[in-house]
Amino acid sequence: MINNVKSDFSFTEIEKKLGTRSLIALVTISVLMNLFFIQGLRGYFPGIRVALFHVVFGQDVIMNLLVLLALIFLILPGLTNTICKKISINRVMIFSIYIVVIVRLLWAFHLPLNLEAIYSGIIITFYGIFMSTFLTVWIGEVDEIKSNNKVMIIIFSLICAFLIDYLVRIIGFTLDISLVAPGLIVDWQITQFFWLIIQVPLSILCIYLTRTHFPRFSKKISEVSEKAADKKNISTIYSIIFAGIGIFLFLQFNLFLYPNAIAQYTESDYFFNNILNIVSLMITICAILFIKREVISNKIVLGIFNGFMIISLCLLFTLGKTLAYLASFFISISLIALYINVYSLFILLSEIDFKWEKVKTVSNGITIGFLFMTLFSFLHAFTTEWAAILAIFKDLGPLIMILAGIIFSILTIYGTMIKLNREVSEI
Repeated sequence: MINNVKSDFSFTEIEKKLGTRSLIALVTISVLMNLFFIQGLRGYFPGIRVALFHVVFGQDVIMNLLVLLALIFLILPGLTNTICKKISINRVMIFSIYIVVIVRLLWAFHLPLNLEAIYSGIIITFYGIFMSTFLTVWIGEVDEIKSNNKVMIIIFSLICAFLIDYLVRIIGFTLDISLVAPGLIVDWQITQFFWLIIQVPLSILCIYLTRTHFPRFSKKISEVSEKAADKKNISTIYSIIFAGIGIFLFLQFNLFLYPNAIAQYTESDYFFNNILNIVSLMITICAILFIKREVISNKIVLGIFNGFMIISLCLLFTLGKTLAYLASFFISISLIALYINVYSLFILLSEIDFKWEKVKTVSNGITIGFLFMTLFSFLHAFTTEWAAILAIFKDLGPLIMILAGIIFSILTIYGTMIKLNREVSEI
C-alpha cells in the first residue's frame, strides 16, 4: 500500500543523471531567485497602489505618474522570446540572474531616491525572463530526468523561498526588515545593517554559484510531439495555467505574505499564524517530495483540498473574530491546498505538447499571470484603501478573496480533468 503512494523522487538520482552539473547550485539559485521575487512583489504592489491613489486624488500627480509607469515592468517578460532570438537562451538566463541579484542588493541599501517601485519592478521583469528561459531549458532538455521530477525541483525551490521569507519574519516581527522605508522603523539603522548582513552574502553566493556551478544546459530541447492534438483543449489548458498562477500570486500577496493580515481578520496572535504557515509549508514540501504525483494530482484529492480551502476562506471572513484561533488554524493549513494547486498547474505545463516556440509560450504565460494578479489586486484595493473612489466596492474585499479561491480551485480541477480525458482518449 505504501509503495503505491510513495514517490520515486530522489535528489541523489537526479544529481547522478545531471553528471558534472551541480544540482545544489541549481536549487540554491532557484530558491534565491524566488526569494528575491517574493520580496519584489511585496515592494512593488504597495508602491503602485499608493501612487494610483495619489494620482486619483490629485496629490503630487507628476511624481506618482512616474511611479505608475513602473506597471510596464509587468509586460516586459513577454519580450523574452524576441531577446532570445538575438542572444542565446543560456546567456539570457544567466544575465537575468545577475540583474535580479544586483538590483536586489542596491535596494537593500535604501538609497535616498524613492526608487522602491522601480527596483522591485526590475526584479519582477527579470525574474519573469529567468523563469521563462529556465523552465524552457530545464523541463524541455533531453535527458534521463523525468519532467515531473524537474517540476518537483521547481516547486520545492518556490516553497523553500516562502519558507525562508516566513523565517525572516519571525526575526522582523510584524515589520519587513528588508523593505520598510527608514521613516517607518523605530531604529532603521540597526535593521538596515542587519538586513545587509544577510543580503550581501546571499548576493555574493548567488553570483558565485551562477558563474562557477550553475548548469549550462544544452541546446537540445525535446521535439514537439507529432500526435494530433485538440487545439481547443490545448489553448484552454494554457489559459487555465496562466490565469491560475496569477490568482495564486494574488492570494499569496494579499493574505499569506502578510501573516498579520490573517491576524487582522481573526484578532489572533501574529506569531501563532506565522508558525502555522511555516508548518504548512513544511508539510507541503514533504507531500510533494514523498507522495506520487498521480496521487496528489488526482481530481478527488484536489477536490478535497480545494473544498477545505474554500471553507477555510469562508470561515476566516465570516466567523474569524468569533472563532479566532480555529479560523487561523484552518486558513494556514489551507496553504497546503494552494501549493498543491500550483504544483498541479506546473505539471500540466510540463506535459502538454507545444505547437509553437516554448520560450514564447512560457514568457507570455508568465506575463498573463502577472496581469491577472494585478487585476485582482486592484479590485481588492477598491474594497479597502480606495473605497472612497467607488463606494459600491466598500467591504467587498472578503468576497473577492473567496471568489479568487473558488476560481483558482475550478481552474485547477478543470485543467486536471481535461488532461486526464486527453490521456484516456489517446489509449
